[in-house]
Amino acid sequence: MTFSICVRERGAAGYRFGVAAAARVPAVGSVCPHVSDAGAVAVAGVTDADAGRRLLDAVAGGDRVADAMAATGDPRTQRHGVGVDSAGAHTGADCRPVAAGRVGDGYTVAGTSLAEEGVLDALAQGYRENERDAPLVRRLITALAAGARAGGDDRDLPVGSAAVAVRTGTSEPLYHDLRVDAAETPVADLRETYRRAKHGYDAAVDRYTENS
Repeated sequence: MTFSICVRERGAAGYRFGVAAAARVPAVGSVCPHVSDAGAVAVAGVTDADAGRRLLDAVAGGDRVADAMAATGDPRTQRHGVGVDSAGAHTGADCRPVAAGRVGDGYTVAGTSLAEEGVLDALAQGYRENERDAPLVRRLITALAAGARAGGDDRDLPVGSAAVAVRTGTSEPLYHDLRVDAAETPVADLRETYRRAKHGYDAAVDRYTENS
């Protein structure tokens, strides 16, 4: 039960894929967001930790994302994502309302237990219209923050979580795969985790470059 975004962009080394998710339960990053060189998917509702991997394996094997989404059938599960040449979103009939998903130009957004469908508009707008020259991982966190401000996951629960993952087709810096598993303000904490992780990674690269 989440709000999430999946993205495909063309970069210098080919396609890059990213996914970010947040929820008012712990450890959303262990189940919902999945990314590979073939695409990015998010799964929510009543699901299992292997569902995203199975979807990405199907896409890597040649299935279109939209077809893979439609073939995975539990009515309590929501799934959405992007591949190289397609995108798709499916919300099972028994997902907890407000539940919806949308397909845009190179991205998908979806959620269950939403405050309102406007959360999806905020997610999409947060991705499309902010920090276009910034790294994708940072822009995905910005999109999550926009969704959270619009109401996000509407459940009145004390602990939430957030996660982001990006694949660019090159050697990934460690801050491209980050999780906050239990926090009162998970999206804000994820942004701070990204800031600290990037600073620490850059400092380590500088140190070892100087000593090489």
